[in-house]
Amino acid sequence: MKKYLILTVLLASVYAFALPAANELSTRELVGQTIMPRVVIGHHHVFKEPLEKGEITGFFVKASEGLTVHPVITRKNQDKFLAKQRKKLIQTIRDLNTWASKNPRQIPLLLGFDYEGGTVTSPMFMGLKQMPSNMLLAATQDPLLISQMYAQQAAEIKRVGGNMALGPDADVNSNPANPIIQTRSFGDNASQVGRYAAAAVEGLQTYGVPGCVKHYPGHGDTATDSHYSQPITNLSEKELWDTHISSFIPAIEKGVWGVMTNHVVYPQVDAENSAIFSRKIIQNILRDKIGFNGLVMTDGLDMGGTNGKPIRDIVLDGFAAGNDVLLLTGGTTEFEASAQYPGQAATWVEEDLYQTHPRVDKDALVKSVQRVLDLKQLLAHPSDATSDEAEFARTSRRVAEKGVTLVRDTQSFPLSLKSASNVCVVMFADGIFSNQVYAFVDVLKQQGKKVKYVQTPRTPSADADKNISSCMHKAEAVIVGTSATSSLQPEQFEKTVALLQQAQSRRIPAALVSLLNPYEIPSYPQAKTVVALYGPTSDTTTVAAEILLGSRAAQGVLPITLPENTFLPFEKIKRATIL
Repeated sequence: MKKYLILTVLLASVYAFALPAANELSTRELVGQTIMPRVVIGHHHVFKEPLEKGEITGFFVKASEGLTVHPVITRKNQDKFLAKQRKKLIQTIRDLNTWASKNPRQIPLLLGFDYEGGTVTSPMFMGLKQMPSNMLLAATQDPLLISQMYAQQAAEIKRVGGNMALGPDADVNSNPANPIIQTRSFGDNASQVGRYAAAAVEGLQTYGVPGCVKHYPGHGDTATDSHYSQPITNLSEKELWDTHISSFIPAIEKGVWGVMTNHVVYPQVDAENSAIFSRKIIQNILRDKIGFNGLVMTDGLDMGGTNGKPIRDIVLDGFAAGNDVLLLTGGTTEFEASAQYPGQAATWVEEDLYQTHPRVDKDALVKSVQRVLDLKQLLAHPSDATSDEAEFARTSRRVAEKGVTLVRDTQSFPLSLKSASNVCVVMFADGIFSNQVYAFVDVLKQQGKKVKYVQTPRTPSADADKNISSCMHKAEAVIVGTSATSSLQPEQFEKTVALLQQAQSRRIPAALVSLLNPYEIPSYPQAKTVVALYGPTSDTTTVAAEILLGSRAAQGVLPITLPENTFLPFEKIKRATIL
């Protein structure tokens, strides 16, 4: 009984602890509460000293695996690998919190995750449970289910020690060849995207995890990836408002805590600055016109979208534009630089404030930090909502059942598959999806099918042709799973077309399973049966197999319009699938 009384007293003292007001902090402390670097799990020790000094407000958390390191992952080692990564993630967060607790003000950390599904595999490489993609969620047409799934995301973030979601994505994917958004979006209609993003925010924040809608004022019309260079979108201000900005408003009305700005230039609105550095886009539109009073955060400031701007100017111009929190970090392998930037940023701001015409407004900086501290004070009072881990799996399964979409079937494929004994299944999927795509095969085997199975990476392996040839020998039906991101991998495309043509010449049924990006589907007019997954999870592949066997009716509805006679481009350079 005594130990429980002590615990109660300790908890009461924690919750009663009041953070200092922003106007009580020195300039260096103020800047420290606005700087959020990337931390790579297992490489976090460089931050020990700046955390103890109170120079960092928090982190967006990543893993080097999948980002700069590409381990060989198979069905045999996937579960073990992910468990190891999860353990590393939890230990990293524990260490960061321990070091932060030693700062003079004892101000806790914001610990945020880009927790998405589909083409975004970075959460999986940290051992987080796999989220269904936003496009799959949108295909359910069920805002309540979307809210429930994001509530489970919040519970998972809290289980590993995090406290913030750098999402949901509120971009309207109006460009089918968009190289960065795709299945991260809830669709290509602003009203639909806004409704579903607001539902996601409600799920997150009901479970005590603040959201941060991105990438304001809209990254969905771009043809350039801002990870590599600066996109330009030449929409009028009215077009930008109607087709993109308006999708952020429902989440803001729902009380979302954060809005993330992007690296896109909108010449019709601000010809000189990308959104991150545009006072007109942040202050005049987001703050004054829309009335958003929460945190404005930048996208990652190590991205190519900064267009080579010097780091000192990035910091000063970022504050001058009206951003509250800067995701300021070195490159993906520059751990030491990332640890030094917070202290350097404080020095640059101090120097700037001594200038006759400083770029940084001290009063605005104090307001920014008060917003940060208000959020941290809120996070000191945990939500009463609870969830067991099994509920994540149950909700994910319901999403798959309602979202997997039968896009076309002009050959009554389920009837043909029922009569086929020997089935060839070829999945173009990277190793991180090994167990997920094999779940498809498990369903066929449970129905008594003899399955020859080939999994080869999105960029096919050297022995792919031999394995596919063996798979097709005596096959009575063929199912091909394809993985496109913003463009088609030429070898995968050629092999897929060859398989579809071979099936046609042999007069055996063939089906295409679009594993990732449904915008690839028009590129395969030969496919008479097509199922869209919007991201391979064990649930979506299982449901897809049941649909193709005829044991389940497809319920999903395409949340986008697939362009006719418009094919995805072929890859010209090798791109990572990690965003």
